[in-house]
Amino acid sequence: MKTSILAALLGAVSMGAAWLPAVAQTEQQGDTVTIPAPELRIDAPTRRHFMDEADFRAFKGGYELSNGQVLVLKRLGTRMYAEVGEMGLHQIVAVSPNTFVALDQKLKVRIDINSRGDVGGELLMVVPGSSIAGQPAQDRLLRMAFQ
Repeated sequence: MKTSILAALLGAVSMGAAWLPAVAQTEQQGDTVTIPAPELRIDAPTRRHFMDEADFRAFKGGYELSNGQVLVLKRLGTRMYAEVGEMGLHQIVAVSPNTFVALDQKLKVRIDINSRGDVGGELLMVVPGSSIAGQPAQDRLLRMAFQ
């Protein structure tokens, strides 16, 4: 009787030791959590939000960006444009009541104006990369907040 109890205990201990590494491995793998970053991109506008001149008037003007440059939104005739610094005009269309996308997909801006008139938002902009030693330059997508 004593030998059968002892054999059962030894068997249980040896079985427990067999799955200990598996448990330890599972816990070690569980310590690391990978969260994929959202992909930054500027999609071509598929639907447009109608914005007349009076609606756009609230957004016209200059906005200081976190990198020190100034984003300017303006209207020329019936078209809306955005320009960052002296980098050239981009024709934009409204895709929501406060978001604009450039038709050339080089710029996307969201402008948040609260009830006190404080402005926030962000700009996504494609900027040309620097070529090194004759290698083709890759464009980069920058995200800038409003100051």
